[in-house]
Amino acid sequence: MEIPQMLEEYADYLKSTIKLSNRIVFTLEETKPWESKLGGCPYLEGIEQYPMGEGGKPMMFFAQINLAEMPPLPDFPQDGLLQFYVEDDDCYGLDGISVVKYIPEYKTDEALLVRENPYSESYEENLPFSENCKITFIQEEVFIGTDCPEYEDKFWDVSEEESDALYDLCDASDSRVGGYPYFVQSAPAYYEDSSEYVLLLQLDVDDTSGLMFGDSGNCNFMISRKDLLAKNFSEVEYDWQCC
Repeated sequence: MEIPQMLEEYADYLKSTIKLSNRIVFTLEETKPWESKLGGCPYLEGIEQYPMGEGGKPMMFFAQINLAEMPPLPDFPQDGLLQFYVEDDDCYGLDGISVVKYIPEYKTDEALLVRENPYSESYEENLPFSENCKITFIQEEVFIGTDCPEYEDKFWDVSEEESDALYDLCDASDSRVGGYPYFVQSAPAYYEDSSEYVLLLQLDVDDTSGLMFGDSGNCNFMISRKDLLAKNFSEVEYDWQCC
């Protein structure tokens, strides 16, 4: 993205903040068990692999990312599957209860895999989307997000015109993997140390899938860089916000 002339004095700083991000595109297509998807049936070799939440209630399956289908990102594994589940309630797991499963190797013989989600009917009314979709990716370079503490520190005294131009340039909305997060209301407390966290998945408003959290809201799954490098997905931060 080209930096506007009025922001030329900030160009070097903005360029220093560039990260790679894989923007997600949703399409109404059937998916194989191991493909990237929103909703539907996750990759399962047996029903017993499906995660349960509080009281033994099946969790809601949000999304699956096949890392080999995605343009590579720094620090991310390049193979395997990431699956995202949250507690089944009518507030999209409001208390932040989530499970992110990493499956380093998977089979591609459909005869050996579960082909239909065994629990989707029990929670489909609580999902933040109405259509299951195939996920594909478009890699792009993005500038520092407007919710980063460093953004506020750097641009607190700019003019209104500059502020508007910066917001357009640094807008971190859209569903994506990697890059900078966009928080509809405010950044969570842990994100004060934003350099230590990586955007694992952001699900944002989308017309094709009917995706929306509450009133024009989105969700974020964030992971510490240390845990991502160690392929430890047991301490992922999950949060959703709406207007």
